[in-house]
Amino acid sequence: MITVTAVLVFAALVYLQGTQSSVDPVHLVEGVDQGWMLLAVLAAAASYPAATMGFLGFVPERIGFGRASLAQLAGSFVRLVAPGGFGGVALNTRLLLRAGIAPGPAASSVGAGALIGLVLHLGQLAFFLWLTGFRPDHRSSDNTIIGWVLIASLAVLVLLVLALLVSPTLRRWALRKLVPLTEGALSRLWQLARHPRHLAVGVIGQVLISMALVSSLYCCVRATGGHPSFATVAVAYLLGNAIGSAVPTPAGFGGVELATAALLAETTGLGNTIGPVVLFRIITVLLPVLPGWLAFGILQRNKAL
Repeated sequence: MITVTAVLVFAALVYLQGTQSSVDPVHLVEGVDQGWMLLAVLAAAASYPAATMGFLGFVPERIGFGRASLAQLAGSFVRLVAPGGFGGVALNTRLLLRAGIAPGPAASSVGAGALIGLVLHLGQLAFFLWLTGFRPDHRSSDNTIIGWVLIASLAVLVLLVLALLVSPTLRRWALRKLVPLTEGALSRLWQLARHPRHLAVGVIGQVLISMALVSSLYCCVRATGGHPSFATVAVAYLLGNAIGSAVPTPAGFGGVELATAALLAETTGLGNTIGPVVLFRIITVLLPVLPGWLAFGILQRNKAL
């Protein structure tokens, strides 16, 4: 049911693209600048080697680069049947288990990568907000949506903390779920600290994933006629993806598109942002599905999953 709802929301966005702008969604790909669209595809493709680096950098055991690369590509198929990032987490954990790594270290490696990825995501968002000159000034209309989004996010975080403090049942549930993963991730990071080059590969890979996808979105905006700054597009992607991914739909369908389009309109001042966002999601979500399915099948046939 969630998957069907997400697909319907995505279809509604494509419909809005055709009814509220001069671009026909059927000819969306044909009507864009082909050179910029090709660059968008190449940038999106570059995110997969980066994802492989970001995965292997947190696994001190030897895992074949080819097998890990196929797993990251297969993740583009798996995430369509699992909400948020749970599909990729389960896939990477299963790959490590089949490679002979014990369940504890396998889960810790994936958890460490996710923890560092979150920290780097927030760090990049703060950096690009600074580059765009964002200041929490209520008198500036350019910062209205971003400011309210940040305030709302902080309010939700405060409410969650208060709920954990007030409810013993909720607190015990959260500790039971989070403490084992967090402890394992921290111990894994401590182990990796003894191999700084290995850890550096993982950190660089995590950064390159975001930069590759931001570059792809930037190229999509340029392909549809926009001329934004790279920093404003980065803010729209990093913040929109974080908000949209909280929606419990496969690949964040619906939430990511709405949040990214709204933030892109606010940060760049473009009148039509649904078009480039839909193009970006076609390139980064729908286009890799078939290669991801093939990679998933190869891994299964070789008993790597």
